[in-house]
Amino acid sequence: MPHPLKLTLPLAVLLLAAGAPARAQIANVPDSLRRAGELVGSRPSARRPAGARARSTVAAAPTTAAHLLGTDPARATDLPGLYEHFIETCQAQRRSWSESDWDAAANALARLNQRYDQVRTSLSLQERLNIRSAQAEFHTLQGARKVKNRLDN
Repeated sequence: MPHPLKLTLPLAVLLLAAGAPARAQIANVPDSLRRAGELVGSRPSARRPAGARARSTVAAAPTTAAHLLGTDPARATDLPGLYEHFIETCQAQRRSWSESDWDAAANALARLNQRYDQVRTSLSLQERLNIRSAQAEFHTLQGARKVKNRLDN
């Protein structure tokens, strides 16, 4: 039986190679087109926050980010742990969050994603996969909350 790593490594190389053309297209998208809280490299959302709500959310973002992330500027080696802490905090507190709390969390994620964009080449494949999973989990939690709010109303 072949060693599991020998099977996994070619698969990882294949997955990276398959994403190369998409990564080149994503790199050409101006930062202004990316929306706060979006998955890095995803298509922009059609729904934008209202001006006043967006301004108040941005003002609250640094303190909320410090609460959600537990730190200030991050080193590349700290990012996987910060995403993990962020998701754990979101999971623990999501039931009591208001819409503005979700917006602040999305802004905190956007800040993390900006840092991730800067240092992702220095992270291992496993760390990048874990970070992408955390990004997707946040959007799943946020989407579930929106569905719940619609059902309750």
